[in-house]
Amino acid sequence: MKKRKIILATGIFYPDVGGPAIHVRKIAERLCEEGFEVVVVAYGENKEPDNFPFKVVRISRGSPKIFQWFFYFLEVLKTSFRASLLYAFDPTAAGLGASVASLFLRKPFIIRIGGDPIWERVVETGKRFVTIEEYYKDKLHLIDNPNLFNLIKWVLNRAKFVVVYNQFFKDFYTNNFAIDPKKILIVKNPVFVREKISTPLSSKPIILFAGRFVTYKNLKMVLKSFAKVLDQKPEARLSLIGKGPEKEDLEMLVKDIGLKEGVSFTDSLPQEELFKRIRDSAFSLAPALNEFNPNFILESLSFGKPVLISKGHGLSVSLEDEFVFDSKDESELVNKMLFLLDEESYKEALRKIHALDLNQTWEDVLNFHVKLIKENI
Repeated sequence: MKKRKIILATGIFYPDVGGPAIHVRKIAERLCEEGFEVVVVAYGENKEPDNFPFKVVRISRGSPKIFQWFFYFLEVLKTSFRASLLYAFDPTAAGLGASVASLFLRKPFIIRIGGDPIWERVVETGKRFVTIEEYYKDKLHLIDNPNLFNLIKWVLNRAKFVVVYNQFFKDFYTNNFAIDPKKILIVKNPVFVREKISTPLSSKPIILFAGRFVTYKNLKMVLKSFAKVLDQKPEARLSLIGKGPEKEDLEMLVKDIGLKEGVSFTDSLPQEELFKRIRDSAFSLAPALNEFNPNFILESLSFGKPVLISKGHGLSVSLEDEFVFDSKDESELVNKMLFLLDEESYKEALRKIHALDLNQTWEDVLNFHVKLIKENI
């Protein structure tokens, strides 16, 4: 008896890093353990031979994007003739080709989506500085990229199921893309529960950020806010870890407002070194206009560290008011940072963070995906 064949279509895959790359690899490995034949179709190259229990087909990024998408579609179509189901992990680069192939071949099609590429593109380039809620409320998506909006809407409505990782995105796609809420399924991202750290506030407490230095991460407001924090807490320190096109401007701003002694910049770090920085910090900061379940914050919570994150964060855990702030309200950010830098407030914050239910393992996530696939082939 031939094995059932599953196509996993993704924009990125190992050795590229990112959430979809990790999810696809783990899901593919589990499906192989369950007796399925799995083919992963991805963009990019791997200089070393692939050593997986499943086949990986890669489309080069060396040609113009329209040709990449076309070649990707042809590869998905070719590998899907015997497939029982196609599962895509983004709505454009992978989702379009997989959706059209499933239409031609009359195969079931499921998609997992972890953000909104329309809003993300305009804020990452600095074209607009608005939250995702403001962007869609003001219909700016229909001004900036109506064709991409209609394409994504078509792909998502074609899918038998749309998988998201929180209620925020279920509501978002229901309200803005007219997706039937009955076919939007929620599976939380996994969180590794580690030994909780209960050390009191240090004499030089460190506020930690890790991420890309881009406009929508809102780091200029963070620096201006931190300058006001130093007026009352001169012992505090701000550590910014990452890379990005805005780094030079941020370093210049630090110099202009006299923060050189209180702020440090560090390039992106290996995971274990980042974990050490999290353990040594007072709390972690995620100040972007919108933060969609950032891994950095989940890792911080897994160590029992307090966090400060902008509203509309989409976290799969519920945080009390003292841990969230309006991404455009500088005074609120100042007050929330000062609150967490108070010794007694910090003790209470630790207690609340330690009491959070973070019980979502990779085993839970993989069981969900395997069950979903088995029920729809």
